[in-house]
Amino acid sequence: MMNQYQLLFKAEGTSGPMLRQTYGGEKRLDVRDLTTRMTMQICVSEISPYRHMLLLDGEAYQILNVVRQD
Repeated sequence: MMNQYQLLFKAEGTSGPMLRQTYGGEKRLDVRDLTTRMTMQICVSEISPYRHMLLLDGEAYQILNVVRQD
């Protein structure tokens, strides 16, 4: 059985609404590494709110929390 992860995120640089989305742990998403500023694809299970910024449809989102759901 594949683990599910819930991401809580908001648009970069705004105080607007927070978004919540659930993904399978093996789903690959585009992120920007905050240290190197490189864009890459990684599995949701490897995403860290301290190291990554989420990229969806050309927009950048600050990751607030990643929660594993059993």
